[in-house]
Amino acid sequence: MVSKPNRRTVLGATAGAVLTGVFTAPASATAPASAAALAETSGHVTVHSPNGRLRMTVLIVNGRLVYQVVCHGRVLVAPSGLGLDLAGLPSLTSGLAVKSVARRTIDESWRPLWGPDARVRNHAREAVVRTVHAASGIRLDLVVRVFDDGVGFRYHLPAQAGLDTCTVTAERTEFALPPSATSWSLAAGTDWNADERHYRRAQLSDVKTAQTPLTSVTPDGQYIVVHEAALIDYPSMTLAADSTRPGAFTSELISLPDGTKARLAGEFSTPWRTLTIGDRPGDLAESHLIENLNEPCALADTSWISPGTYVGVWWELQRRHTTWTAGPRHGATTERVKQYIDLAREAGASHVLAEGWNTNAGGQWTDQDFLTPQPDFDLPEVLRYARDNGIGFTAHNETRGFVDHYDRHLDTIFARYAELGIHAVKTGYATKFVLGGVNRSHFDQEAVRHYQRVIDTAARHQIMIIAHEAIKPTGLARTYPNMMTSEGVAGMEQQNHMGRLGNPPEQATILPFTRFMGGPADYTPGVLNVTWDPAALGTRVQTTSAAQLALYSLFFSPLQMLADTPEDYRSHPGFAYLKDMPASWDETRFLDCVIGDYTVAARRKGDTWYLGAITDEQDRTLRVPLRFLGPGRHRAEIYRDAADTSWHDNPLPIDIRTTTVRSSAVLTLRLVAGGGTAIRFRPVRS
Repeated sequence: MVSKPNRRTVLGATAGAVLTGVFTAPASATAPASAAALAETSGHVTVHSPNGRLRMTVLIVNGRLVYQVVCHGRVLVAPSGLGLDLAGLPSLTSGLAVKSVARRTIDESWRPLWGPDARVRNHAREAVVRTVHAASGIRLDLVVRVFDDGVGFRYHLPAQAGLDTCTVTAERTEFALPPSATSWSLAAGTDWNADERHYRRAQLSDVKTAQTPLTSVTPDGQYIVVHEAALIDYPSMTLAADSTRPGAFTSELISLPDGTKARLAGEFSTPWRTLTIGDRPGDLAESHLIENLNEPCALADTSWISPGTYVGVWWELQRRHTTWTAGPRHGATTERVKQYIDLAREAGASHVLAEGWNTNAGGQWTDQDFLTPQPDFDLPEVLRYARDNGIGFTAHNETRGFVDHYDRHLDTIFARYAELGIHAVKTGYATKFVLGGVNRSHFDQEAVRHYQRVIDTAARHQIMIIAHEAIKPTGLARTYPNMMTSEGVAGMEQQNHMGRLGNPPEQATILPFTRFMGGPADYTPGVLNVTWDPAALGTRVQTTSAAQLALYSLFFSPLQMLADTPEDYRSHPGFAYLKDMPASWDETRFLDCVIGDYTVAARRKGDTWYLGAITDEQDRTLRVPLRFLGPGRHRAEIYRDAADTSWHDNPLPIDIRTTTVRSSAVLTLRLVAGGGTAIRFRPVRS
């Protein structure tokens, strides 16, 4: 059993402590603008990565904490200021002096309950820099961890007299990045769908605001992702450009309705501010830095948590073939959900989702009863049928932003689900977030607290969560593995709403290195009949069918949807590839990737590998070495676009062939624009 983590403490801050020096500097509120100014200071603390590739230096300059990050001897993050502003107190961006430094090395391996890799190494060097504000006596610690693939740092307010409670009015963390770097980002926002937009490519100096993760590559090929880890009881961090320093950003926290940022009590540690750093895009996608900055599993019993694929009444609702609301075209009827249960059994899926099953789902979504089914949905019969077929039921709880109502009934709802044997819930918060009687941002501190209450309550009742319109992932699934997956992405439903303005093919080549850096996404791939338009909406999925299959190797989710309908799957030859598709993996490799152009990735489960390759709006021919395969011969089942496939005009044809390969082989993949290739490799038994 691992004790439940406490945001108020810093893990191991004093373990192996060594006093490394005490230094002070004159008080001032400004940070240096160059490395030259850095060198003029009288002392510093440098933390190296275990392999020596990275180093982060922390020092006091004119009374302010400042840091710099160097990789391969080159400055990646120029001198950048740190600090907090607390209401009614002197700013902790000046007047600080270092009192002591404690160091330790972390080196452990752990096994995720589910994930892209079966074993994760957590190897970092840590320093806790303890400072004091000379005039007020306020103590502020900076905790730094440097890994081979990046750095994380956080503020810690120790327990101290006169600071039992405080209000954060601003966080002053700076990130002075190379201004000529190319970046991929979303504009910062407070709306419920701020994370559900398309990533834009721009020179970093032209970016004014950004959600995190913010991904960039320097002219000399160094990749950097700015994000955060372990977001608990604190607002989401966005970034605002510094108008005086191109490429430099300051943290901008999502405000509470009164304009303040966060209300803290007692000893407190903020989320980690993270920089994932790699020499190639694949280094980013393969990194476990965000997870490693979260605490170990807090749940004593995890036997009930099970990754897998799921099907359900969803895409047909999006396409307006059926409705959420009661009536003659209601989708989630007893008969229809049974058809999806049959599909789940055939596909080897573990769960079936029913959206629109409960009273008052659809329409205005008001006064929903998440326990009482609609008249044409026999919940006991559906649960019996699912149970007899070895399939779990996922209940949809779309709050529509009436969060106070949901909060009041949360424990009752989940307790009843547990009694019924329902162990998975998909939550939703579309359009608004009325909490505490106030319509607020989905991403402020009180919203973050609500999402945590859902996770905690669900864990008590052994329920797994799929969260839509919720806060971005920050690796918390390591601590709370029942938080399986979340949206926070322009997923498949965007293809339904926006047609040719839906997700352009290049978006899928960007997401593994941006949105997925924080954790899994419920993108809901797998729509094979990409042109299906039963309601004549004039919209369609902006890929070929083969590209949809390839996404299962590129997009990770431990509850991964097979999003199409029973009829469309059974009529499409590509369905064979999705049968028994793993949702948790033993090994992941991102092989050949150019962000925004193409991506090739392979994942292994047992002795079987699944490879996916996609391209943007351009035809491409890629050569893929198969060195990742084990010894011996392998049967390659290849699902690719047919010779006459065209993303715009003829996206459905798929060519399936089988060949035998060895790890010494190099495959040539010809990808049509908006298309892809999916391959399953199985060892040939002699």
